[in-house]
Amino acid sequence: MRKKIKKLGPKIVIIKKGEHGSLLFYDHHVMPFPAFPLEDIMDPTGAGDSFAGGFLGYLASKGATEPKIDDLKTAIAYANVMGSIAVEDFSVKGLVSTNKSEIEKRFKHYCEMIRV
Repeated sequence: MRKKIKKLGPKIVIIKKGEHGSLLFYDHHVMPFPAFPLEDIMDPTGAGDSFAGGFLGYLASKGATEPKIDDLKTAIAYANVMGSIAVEDFSVKGLVSTNKSEIEKRFKHYCEMIRV
């Protein structure tokens, strides 16, 4: 699948694998990222949108129009964190009820877990 997508022209390919995390394909690198471990998932609706928002939001905050590999790795870590927050409640409640401090705390925990 990745090779077919790459032939269409994108330099970066991300394949989201739900509860199994995501894969980043960049240049000739393949990097797996696990999902943030959760005990209770209330509603998976919106997880992909939250993932995309976390990814693009991080890159936008850095002004990264041509991101380097470290930017992409950090962006995917934020993407997984935001997806995990989204699925812990129904609809957008998890996202609305969180704050930057909680996001950063979870991000730090995630990075320690995967050693980014």
